[in-house]
Amino acid sequence: MEHPNATLMRKVDEALLAGDFPGFLALHTEDAVMHVPGSGPLSGDHVGRDGIAAVFQQEMSMLDAPPEIVPLDDLGSDDHAAAVLIQRMQRAGRSYEGLQVVIARVRDGQLSEIWFRPQDQAEFDEFLA
Repeated sequence: MEHPNATLMRKVDEALLAGDFPGFLALHTEDAVMHVPGSGPLSGDHVGRDGIAAVFQQEMSMLDAPPEIVPLDDLGSDDHAAAVLIQRMQRAGRSYEGLQVVIARVRDGQLSEIWFRPQDQAEFDEFLA
């Protein structure tokens, strides 16, 4: 049987894939913090559902089309959820494809703190620069 926090992360993936952004945000606590690593324009700590929505809107404004995610695995423990996925993006005629790990702290059945780790941080930053 799948751990409930793995199921939670699968619901996060499914909401993004379906374009259900309100449903995606509802899976996060009101005070969630999303940590985006690196030195690119999306890097930093994005606080609350509004902050998370803002960084996703900023990403969308930079891309030629919505990013594509290919979920490979969703994992869960009593305190955390994780996803392994492939992310594909198009920007100004250039393409990016990379493996990404998302790790999240879970509180009361929602994601409360999220960390992204692209396979190659320098390549990810260069693509978004």
